[in-house]
Parts: sequence; structure tokens; C-alpha cells
Amino acid sequence: MGISSGFGSVLLEGLVCTMLWHNNSPGTYMYYIHYSEDASTTKFLVIAIWILDILHASLICHILYHYLITNYGALTSLEHLVWSMPASHVVNLLVVAAVQCFFAYQIYYLCRPRVKWLVTAPIILLVLTHFGFGMEVAVLIFVNNESSTLSKITSYASIPCVATRVLAEVLITLSLCILVYDKGSRSVFPRTKRLLNTLIIYAINRCFLVLLVALAELVVILCNKDVWAMGFEINIGTLYANSLPASLNTRKYLRSQGLGPRSVLSNDVVHIVVLPKFSRDGKTSKDGQRQPDLREVALIDVAAVPVLDKTTGLRRKREV
Repeated sequence: MGISSGFGSVLLEGLVCTMLWHNNSPGTYMYYIHYSEDASTTKFLVIAIWILDILHASLICHILYHYLITNYGALTSLEHLVWSMPASHVVNLLVVAAVQCFFAYQIYYLCRPRVKWLVTAPIILLVLTHFGFGMEVAVLIFVNNESSTLSKITSYASIPCVATRVLAEVLITLSLCILVYDKGSRSVFPRTKRLLNTLIIYAINRCFLVLLVALAELVVILCNKDVWAMGFEINIGTLYANSLPASLNTRKYLRSQGLGPRSVLSNDVVHIVVLPKFSRDGKTSKDGQRQPDLREVALIDVAAVPVLDKTTGLRRKREV
């Protein structure tokens, strides 16, 4: 591993990682300021991800300090991987698994009862498989810290680790988009349709950057550019850590889109006013007027797709 041709990529990705961490802290702060009413589990997850992101950034700084300051000019140090490299990889695994499980939880409660496990079971299986292959990579590097270890474990550890993460992310995004589109296609309210279309766009945007980096990492691994793959791996966990508070903090904007003369907005749910519909059975009142037939109207939880809130999933309520 050379300085310019190899470790230079780690330096660049480490600098990008610290920039992304700088964005995560304000997002976490804004979440606790504006969403203090959220469920305790959601608030715990946010603070846990933030702490893990700080730990990950600290480990990256240790890697850079070790190679560029402590062992400056000692080229033999590049032949061995410092302990903070596999440690940062483990932290990445925890962050990715936690965030993907969070979105799998959302998908579970959005699905119809008959297909809940049919949709979420493959996602959970891929997340666990990715975590297992990732732990294998970390253990192998801890056991043998030579730089050549990265190329030796490519076929049976590194490639499956990245591939399962990509597949899990694709399934999460497709599931969210299909479920939200299905709910929107059955709605007769234009404002609700626009709101659900916005949720689809958010789901795609959240996935796009993560998938782009993950696919780039997979390509460089297949091209035997292990050090460049290490550089991409540095930022995967930080991207996931940023995606969680970013998704949570979009709720106020989504709620503001639901405001209108025929909407009543609560904390988590857009309550759509029931429009009376005359029944076809010809029921009339004493004064000869036809009685309206009140229909059930779905309440759209704007937090259901991108976040986990106290109000979860689509709920139905009878307006009187």
C-alpha cells in the first residue's frame, strides 16, 4: 500500500467522513428540539446512532494520525493495518444494521397483515447476513493485520458483505415506494396523493447516495483496489447515520404540505374531513331529505414511512 496510490484515498475519504459527521450533529440536535414527543425507543435510537457516529469519526482520526503523524516516513507501517481499521468497520456494521432494521420496522407496520413477514423477512435476513459477513471481515483483520489480508478475503468475505448490504437497501427502497404508491393510488384527495408522492421521492433520494457509494465500493473490490474500497467503506456508516435524522426531521415540512381549508392537522396525522355521500338505498328523513352515508376515511400518518413515531402506520377512524 503506497502513500499516493493507496493511502491517499483513505485520507480523502477520512476528510469527507468528518464533513458528513459535522452535518449529523446539527440534525440530531434539531430532532431533539422539535420532536421531543417521539417514542422513547426512537429517541434512544437517534442518540445511539449519533454516539456510534462520533466513535467512528474518532477511529478514522486515529487511523490518519497513526499513518501520517506517528509513523510519518516509516513505509513499513503501511504493510500492517492498525487496530482502529477493523474497529471502525464494526462500528459501521452496527450503524448500518440499526438504520436498516429501523426502516424494516416501518415497512412491517405499513404492510397488510397477511404479507407483513413475507415482505420484511427477506430484508431482515439480508441485514443479518450482511452483519455476519462484516464481522467475519473484522475478525480476520484482527487476527492477521497484514495489508495483504484485504486481498485474501475478497471472494468469501468482502464481496458478500457489500453485496448483501446493496440488496437489503434495494429491497427497503422498493418496499417503501410500492407501499406508499399503493396507498396513494387508492386516495381520492389530490393533496394526499401529492404528500405520498413526496414520501416516495424522499425514499428514493435516501437510497440513491447510499447505493451509489456501495456500488462504487463493490466495483473497486472486484477490480482488486482494496485500499480504495477501504476508503469507500469509511463513509458508508456516516451516510446511514445522516439518513436517520434527515428522515425524522422532514416531518414538519410534510405536515405543512398537508395544511389546507379542508384539513385538520394534529401532531402526527393529517385528518381529512369526511365528505358526505348520499346513499343509493334511498333512505330519507322525516322532512323528505336524503340522509348522507358517512364513509370511513383513512388518516395519513406522515411519519409512517420515513420515521417511527408514537403514531405508526395507516390508521382508520370513523368521523361522526
